[in-house]
Amino acid sequence: MNALTRRRFLQLAAGVGAVSAVPALRAQAMADDRAGSSQLPAGEWLGGDFHAHTTYSHDVWSGPGDDNTDVQDFYTLGWSPAEQIEIATTRLLDFVALTDHNRLDALHDPGYASDRLVLVPGYEHSLAGGHAGVFVPSVSGLTHVLKDATGGTSFNGDAGIRNFIEQVHAMGGMTTLNHPFGGAVWKYNIPASVGMDAVEVWNSHWLARDDTVQFAASNNHRSIEWWEQRFLFAGLHKPAVGGSDSHWRSTTAVQGVGQPTTWVYARERSAAAIIEGVQRGRTTVSQNPLALGGARLRITATEEWGAATTAMVGGALKWDGPLHVDVQVENGEGKRLRLVSTGHVVGEQWVANPRATHHASVVLPEHGWLRAELYDDPGFLMTAITSPIYASPERAPASVRGRVATSGPPVGYGSPDLTMPDLPEFPSCC
Repeated sequence: MNALTRRRFLQLAAGVGAVSAVPALRAQAMADDRAGSSQLPAGEWLGGDFHAHTTYSHDVWSGPGDDNTDVQDFYTLGWSPAEQIEIATTRLLDFVALTDHNRLDALHDPGYASDRLVLVPGYEHSLAGGHAGVFVPSVSGLTHVLKDATGGTSFNGDAGIRNFIEQVHAMGGMTTLNHPFGGAVWKYNIPASVGMDAVEVWNSHWLARDDTVQFAASNNHRSIEWWEQRFLFAGLHKPAVGGSDSHWRSTTAVQGVGQPTTWVYARERSAAAIIEGVQRGRTTVSQNPLALGGARLRITATEEWGAATTAMVGGALKWDGPLHVDVQVENGEGKRLRLVSTGHVVGEQWVANPRATHHASVVLPEHGWLRAELYDDPGFLMTAITSPIYASPERAPASVRGRVATSGPPVGYGSPDLTMPDLPEFPSCC
């Protein structure tokens, strides 16, 4: 049994499931969000999954006659494209991407159709230094698996990953850096990787980590810390996305389509708008879809002076001035909400009601950011996270400066800390 097959088998046994230049027009469009506005942009939150496999993947069995998986791997029996789309539909998702390894067959399968879901065309590319999601606005825009300079698909070294990213962007698409510490660990240097549009900080189930489920580890606790340290602290505004990495029928209950769900704030219900929403940083991630009782977070912040400019995730507000923060929680009763500012926990509160809004006042440091999390345990059972709101390059007016940037204990995702220090609490309402 090869290493990948063993990893998938143990998932079943455990029950858990460079810099590349973005085209100038896209950069200009995203600059509108960084500048902030007095009103939030028009759009709606759409929930879906950017990482789901079908029987066309090499590590999924489709039954007798499978072209790349043998009968001894019967326990890897998977779902056809039509079946994965139907599961996503019954779970009331808004979009799904079928991302088989280095294959586009699912996109041309007769079952690749839906009158309810937005189907985001894509696939998972097995690079020499890790796995990446490739997503484009239309099936016609993705005619073949991308090739490197030698005609292969590996894209070796820093020049290779830059070339890969440039090819995707030339098609009007986006790339996601998948499971940096799960399965195919990300090995490319960060300076060459910064053209990636998003980081999959949540892959499969949070319980799947090295110290609990050996060889079946997504290690989300490491991925989210790595995302903060290597991207956010470096001033690289990369949103968080999630993916179920759903392969097998046997793990569908806990690692099916939408587990986790990525929420994208999009201007319309289309693949192009969903891709654009991710590139603008407008994402949150939830453990489950709403149809399965999943919780959802939304965060906005408003400058407490002047024209009261407001920003949502992906947007930016002036640093060194007081911000009024609203965190809306849905289906989060009994969970713990915490607010994270530039790597520090600046507020924490139990959530008592199915729908609640929690408030805080925060001062961002220069180059800082702000995001929210909901959890049962910060290292083992995360329930929802948001991408950040960022500090803009502009400083707040002199009349409102003078407060120390809000800080607190460093955020962490290790083993449970039974001696957690006292933290400031959010006042709550509703």
